Amino acid sequence: MSDLPSPLANLRRDGGYYALGLRTSFRITGEDRIRYLNGQVSNDLGKLVPGSACHALILTAKGKLCAEVFIWAEGDSLRIDADPAVADSLPARLERYAVADDVDFDWQVPSPRYHVFGPAAALCDGLQVRRLGVKGVDLDDVPPGPAEATPEQVECLRIERGVPRWGFELGENTLPQEAGLERTAVDFHKGCYVGQEVVSRIQSVGRTNRSLCGFLGNFDPANCRSATLLSPAGAKSGTLESAIFHPDLQKSIALGYLDRRSEGESFSVFNESGACLGEAERSEFPLVS
Repeated sequence: MSDLPSPLANLRRDGGYYALGLRTSFRITGEDRIRYLNGQVSNDLGKLVPGSACHALILTAKGKLCAEVFIWAEGDSLRIDADPAVADSLPARLERYAVADDVDFDWQVPSPRYHVFGPAAALCDGLQVRRLGVKGVDLDDVPPGPAEATPEQVECLRIERGVPRWGFELGENTLPQEAGLERTAVDFHKGCYVGQEVVSRIQSVGRTNRSLCGFLGNFDPANCRSATLLSPAGAKSGTLESAIFHPDLQKSIALGYLDRRSEGESFSVFNESGACLGEAERSEFPLVS
């Protein structure tokens, strides 16, 4: 067996880059842009740092997610980046609350961009943004030097670090604290915003009915979407949302939700048709050091 580091280990140690794909992207302009948007997002735009993106959430009045966004100041505008799946719902949500505000929305044609992560990001001059749980920058062009990560490697790194993804761990029924988003995307000392009352109440209570967790095990990752986790006693304990085979561990890794009242650390994995896919054990983040 070779003693050389694996490609994944090299990416974890040195960093790399990958193509972001087409994202939902738009600008907000107008005299009221900061005041207006600060009343819509969970983080404090008063703390925006030039050249650095603010991680934030746009919520319903019931505190559930409409979108996970990154926001930064760009000249006399605010730029917002979000998952392409919210390209229709996010504009409608934001425009609905812009009643008497001096704001304009410039919905832009998406263009390809690239994300450099880890130590390699320190060598690049771009927009600072954490997309994989580590320091990173977004660039308009392919960066010279860093290794390119495959989609499978990016997914491994994302799951290892417990970074939830829209359409998988995140959706319109997700509360911020369920996915651990309050740690990076919520400011509990800022002024009012849509959904704040619910988010603050959950924080004061200190728990949700479920929480995002990492899992390792011998199970088929190809059929794990929305698979059910059963305890040794046969009780439904949660679900898996993302899974992939990890070439270094020679095991499957996954992100999923465990119910607050679930007991134990080991679970059987069953798909929607009731077939057993294998076994999974809960593991702390990062799943790989």
